[in-house]
Amino acid sequence: MNIKPAIGWLNSDSNGLLVNDVSVVLNAMTDNVAIYDKPVPALPDIQLALDNYSAAVNLVNSGMADTVNRNNLRLVLTNLMRQLACYVTVACKGSLANLILSGFPPQKTTRTPVGIPAQPRGLKLAHGEQLGQLVAKFNPVFGAAIYTYRLTPNTPGAVPVMEQDTAANHTFSNMIAGVKYTVDVSASGAAGTSDWSNPASLTAD
Repeated sequence: MNIKPAIGWLNSDSNGLLVNDVSVVLNAMTDNVAIYDKPVPALPDIQLALDNYSAAVNLVNSGMADTVNRNNLRLVLTNLMRQLACYVTVACKGSLANLILSGFPPQKTTRTPVGIPAQPRGLKLAHGEQLGQLVAKFNPVFGAAIYTYRLTPNTPGAVPVMEQDTAANHTFSNMIAGVKYTVDVSASGAAGTSDWSNPASLTAD
């Protein structure tokens, strides 16, 4: 079996999904430096390209010149990711397990539908920069176009609040000081919605 990373998504992903999926790869390779110890291109170079592209994607009231710039930045980012895929092909040493740990999806020999996104993992809550803010953050999920956050106050009769975001981090505002809140998150993509993550809880300040 020829073990190679799939790269077709670099062309087919929407702008927002590309930001998410490149983030998945960068996080995974950073977490598996024992396998991928000398990435080519260097991960900081790809992160910079991703940051520039993400800023262009999130630009409000963009004009034609901004669109051209965004498309050029996408080309820069996807070219770097193709080079990284070549590196992963060699560095994974023919191991499917190692390839999966790179964050790249493996190439499939037949056309099969993209699966339901995996359950989000690594969810953590922290206090925000301002009082009454809680910040949820977790590892992004490959193929997730949007995330649904479920916030539940630990008070009698409380009703969960649902909020959605395209990012794997989200800030909740106007939390009541002294109240403990529990958050979990699910990931949605073209094939459906994942299971809810393991919950995380924190008392608002």
